[in-house]
Amino acid sequence: MCLILFAVKPNPKYRLVVAANRDEFYSRPAYPARLWDDHPEILAGRDAEMGGTWLGVNRQGKFAAVTNYRETPPVKIPPRSRGELPLRYLAGNKDASAYAASIVPKANDYRGFNLLAADDFSVQYLCNRTGETKTLINGYYGLSNQVLNCSWPKVSLGRKQLKQSLDNIEDELSERLFDILMDSGDGREFSNSFISGEEYGTRAMTVVLIGRDGDIYFEERTFGINGKAIGNESFSINHTDDF
Repeated sequence: MCLILFAVKPNPKYRLVVAANRDEFYSRPAYPARLWDDHPEILAGRDAEMGGTWLGVNRQGKFAAVTNYRETPPVKIPPRSRGELPLRYLAGNKDASAYAASIVPKANDYRGFNLLAADDFSVQYLCNRTGETKTLINGYYGLSNQVLNCSWPKVSLGRKQLKQSLDNIEDELSERLFDILMDSGDGREFSNSFISGEEYGTRAMTVVLIGRDGDIYFEERTFGINGKAIGNESFSINHTDDF
């Protein structure tokens, strides 16, 4: 992921609201969001190269996502794939707090990352480059390839737009969130939420709405070279249903 805007318990209806863009080289193979055959409790996109995911949910109402941390790669590349971090949480039995704590001792097995893990009780944030681990209070957040709520324009402006979207109940929330994710910026560095290029760009946009009752709405829009739209899938999951 390269931008995750999210709100923790912003109103009486939602426990978690997420709007996220995944930016990646078009040459790296990936599967769009689906229910996984080998983990039928997981709904997520999948990296076809390493088998992990960048963002997903499961039938218990857990949510997880990871972003890369912008840095010069270490001389010796750590052995583990960052995409396994959300996957292991969504497929496992630990709650968000316990899972974040379990990652700390082995955080240096991965290149720089920011991890979000959420359940019914809390939203946890972990960055292995700052050593920061925290439980997030109710509010509006932005995460890119730097620390949480960094000053990059797409993060700071995105947080404001997210709050405005949740304050406005007249229009469909998911469409307002996708509009934020499509922002092409104002020319400043790190101001464009959506990236369109020939080799690298925004590959997937995802909106996740998790109600306080546990119901989940998940929509993913996928893009190809030069920002061409190539797919749109949506899923509505009732917390009392099986996948």
